Amino acid sequence: MRLTKFSPSLKSFAAGVLLPAACLPAALLLLSCTAASNTITATTTTTTTGDTSYVAAYKALTWTNATVTFPTSCTMTVTATGVPPYHDPYYLAPSSSASVTGVVATTASGLQLTVTPYMAASITSSTNTINICPTKATSTTSTNMGPIGYDTAGEFLYNAFEATSTPALGDNVSYSYTTNGTTYTAKFIDQCNSHPTPVNVGYTWHLHGVPLCLTSSVGSLGTPSHIIGIALDGYPVYGGYDNTGAQVQVSQLDACNGITSATPEFPNGAYHYVLPVGVTNKYSSLNCYAGTVSGTLMAEMKKKACRMRDGSYNKKYGKTMMGM
Repeated sequence: MRLTKFSPSLKSFAAGVLLPAACLPAALLLLSCTAASNTITATTTTTTTGDTSYVAAYKALTWTNATVTFPTSCTMTVTATGVPPYHDPYYLAPSSSASVTGVVATTASGLQLTVTPYMAASITSSTNTINICPTKATSTTSTNMGPIGYDTAGEFLYNAFEATSTPALGDNVSYSYTTNGTTYTAKFIDQCNSHPTPVNVGYTWHLHGVPLCLTSSVGSLGTPSHIIGIALDGYPVYGGYDNTGAQVQVSQLDACNGITSATPEFPNGAYHYVLPVGVTNKYSSLNCYAGTVSGTLMAEMKKKACRMRDGSYNKKYGKTMMGM
């Protein structure tokens, strides 16, 4: 088939512009989101000194598409382009101004998806400062929608869920088509477990699970995982293989996907999060923070997570916006 530009009705487009306000009254309210800026900037001024044993490991990390600085002995500022290390030419995403088709696929949870091209120039960059001397909290904090951390490629890590409260990796779908003699397969989630938010709400590239394209860090059977990122509470994130190269099972992890065990960076053991390999349910990413996390930083991240369920908006306008 030949792809043609999909033009939503004026009424639908106007509704898309007012999307943040539509989210405000609902129980799924986070904070309003906006596409007005392609940069996320937040600073946390955490002053309490926690576990300093993680600092050296963070300073030794190699980052791509991101630069890091250490303003104080216990803070790390990440400035990331947001550009992923791998991308497909086309993705399936909720209808937006970038859509080049009408709805071509619907996920099991009801998200109606169109074909959207990869647009590097629209990707959201970010600068955030994170406490790298983490402290275990007396009780866990549920992970916010929107960014909950970074991987070392400068991509945002999100929790497992999509706007429909369905784990994203278990809600994947693909659509194959031919344009100008070339056949493409567009997916909702790519082979790296990543995708963007729609361009109308920021085009923020993010992961819902282990970043499989970071193979040298994620590890494999017989090869241990190294640090692949950092959560907003300052604890490191690892791929799904333990220090012996054995696959980490969900049953070994706590409610936040955390575990205290040996790793290549911490042979004597340290608390860290794990993104299990092959898991597509709610345990594909962090469900909560085990450490103390900056409320200011969480609030800033929530601004990027205006969620639309497949309810009133979908019924009124015949489409659903994806906010995670």
